[in-house]
Amino acid sequence: MQTIIASTVSGLVACAAACAQETDMADAENQALIDAYMAAYSAADFDAMEAFMAEDVVFSDPTATGMGEPGLLHHSRDEIMTALREFDAQFNPIALNFEWHTTFESNDRYVFMGSVNATYPVEEDGMVFRWSAPQTTVIHLRDGLIVEQFDFADYEGAVQEIVAAE
Repeated sequence: MQTIIASTVSGLVACAAACAQETDMADAENQALIDAYMAAYSAADFDAMEAFMAEDVVFSDPTATGMGEPGLLHHSRDEIMTALREFDAQFNPIALNFEWHTTFESNDRYVFMGSVNATYPVEEDGMVFRWSAPQTTVIHLRDGLIVEQFDFADYEGAVQEIVAAE
């Protein structure tokens, strides 16, 4: 009887260790995916972002001003990519230059708190237009794809200035 109990306990411990290792690997893969997505977002590489999005992804920025009551709200990868490409064509961002001071994951939601320091070209050599504001982004990941993105930025308190290009 003791042999059976010892064997069962040993099997449970081995299973728990294997399950923990599998969870750690999945967490590392998810974090790498989120990091790559956010790096593309920060670089304003919108085409690279597309590969990470589920077909039915939702993008919401209820704080976006001048967009009506819901702010920005898009309900599919195609709709989001159309909006991002229009933004890119209209404003030609150099990069969004996010600086995240706090990041954490909870229940497949990856939270980024910090600021956006977007830069845009200007006609003056060696200078750029910089738009800076506090920002929080929440990404919901499911089955290795982005299914929701929520952005919250202080549009009304944004600092806008012409600065030397870095």
